[in-house]
Amino acid sequence: MSSSSSPKSTDLPRGTWDSHVHVVDEEAFPLAKDHAFRPKKATLEDLLKFEAQLGTDHVCLVAVSVYDTDNNLLLQSLGHLKGKGRAVVSIDPETISEQELDEMHALGVRGIRINLKSTSQNKSKKELITTLRSYVQRIHRLKWAIQLHIGLADIEKIASEVPNLGVPVVIDHLATPEKTLAPRLQPGYAECLDLLSKKQVWIKLSGIYRFAELPELDSYVREILRVAPTQVVWASDWPHTGGVAANPQGDRLALQEYRIFDISTFVAQCKQWCEEDEGLIQKIFVDNPRKLWQYEEED
Repeated sequence: MSSSSSPKSTDLPRGTWDSHVHVVDEEAFPLAKDHAFRPKKATLEDLLKFEAQLGTDHVCLVAVSVYDTDNNLLLQSLGHLKGKGRAVVSIDPETISEQELDEMHALGVRGIRINLKSTSQNKSKKELITTLRSYVQRIHRLKWAIQLHIGLADIEKIASEVPNLGVPVVIDHLATPEKTLAPRLQPGYAECLDLLSKKQVWIKLSGIYRFAELPELDSYVREILRVAPTQVVWASDWPHTGGVAANPQGDRLALQEYRIFDISTFVAQCKQWCEEDEGLIQKIFVDNPRKLWQYEEED
């Protein structure tokens, strides 16, 4: 970080969290047999180099879909962070044991991820609520979060159930709105903003390259920050997977390059969305993730 009295647009506050990153190492930990795409290696060492250049102090490792419910690489990486990080895993609520959950918790796991977007699932309202409840039964005692990679329209389906779940609910990537229509005109927008304003969900300011051409993106982000300044956490989404759409010639077995994303520009853009308000910047980069990920150590 800069030592000058006037912080640069890319300087980050002390104690900054990157609340959504992945690790991939097919050589050491084979991908799931039915993986939908095949990303290149992106190890913890690579991640820590990226974070050192960026100037963050903490990361939250998030289960990536190509490993399905195999969390071995993620947990190994979390262990190497020696208590300075957190993780969100992918589990089968029907088969995982209480002992496994307790061991994950001791390492620093604080959430599970339900990923409908990467796996192209379109669940009905009934199916989605049933799925949520099945996970809550397993994680409620641990006070873990349920992290949802779903579309904005899916929030309309679950809005009435979210207040009853009794665990934190986190929405990935600004709820991944459809690319071609302003969010305020999309199903789920009103419900998303209502849940945020009532502090019933959290949302990640991340992954905007997934919908870079979205009309009224600036207005959407600013409105979220206005109604829910305590419910937004920032994330880089490193290493920026391309998903199924980026499969070379449509081949899911072909090794896939990561997206090129200017993280410094994104940091500067996020600060602009915060109107350069140091208090709000402190919230989304430091205070909010500390609360969400249950991190109480001093930086």
